Amino acid sequence: MTEVKKWFDRTLPALLISRFDDFLAVSGAISFKVGDGAWTLNFGDVENPVAEGAIPDADLRLKFTQPAFEQFITGTLDPVAAIGKGEIKASGDLELLATLATIMMPLQRDLGWDAT
Repeated sequence: MTEVKKWFDRTLPALLISRFDDFLAVSGAISFKVGDGAWTLNFGDVENPVAEGAIPDADLRLKFTQPAFEQFITGTLDPVAAIGKGEIKASGDLELLATLATIMMPLQRDLGWDAT
């Protein structure tokens, strides 16, 4: 299983569970084309949150080269450089990208007390 497929099959669904309220609070779909693979993230859809295949009428359509996507999921991507090189293309509602970024951020736990 490639790292990209593993991210869509395992990591992304786990992130959606950990940020379930954020996932449910938004509607819309992001289609991803990564190399020869394609997936769709359906915000708010508990029955089919991550589907294989890219729907053409998704609210946000993203296209990555495989190396650029691998950098994206590890947090090492320079988006400006990648866009300039044509490694990433985006069209549609870019607000959904901000929601995806929120879901991908590590959870910050507030324990309700200050340890200092």
